[in-house]
Amino acid sequence: MRRQIAAVAVIVTLVPASVLAQAASPDTETQLQQEMRHRRVIVRPLTPPAEVQRDAERAAAELEQQERGQVIARDLNRPAQRPPQVDQDLKGGIQTRSLNNLLHR
Repeated sequence: MRRQIAAVAVIVTLVPASVLAQAASPDTETQLQQEMRHRRVIVRPLTPPAEVQRDAERAAAELEQQERGQVIARDLNRPAQRPPQVDQDLKGGIQTRSLNNLLHR
């Protein structure tokens, strides 16, 4: 009895696979193949050269404007240069020279 049930179970699982394998014959087209065959190729018209030139000039102007803005931002963020009187080495040199001048008098 168990052998018969096992044999029936094996047949039931293998039969649908063989039926499905035979269902798609090479002569019939699938729906996807039909859609691919009927698909139309879309050809867009060429863009006029004047419009291409105008777009290129507009893009170049925008890039130039962005670069100018970046240069201005860099200049604003750059630390201010200190005057030379603030530098300690310069102060020390001036004081040393002044002391030497006073001592040699």
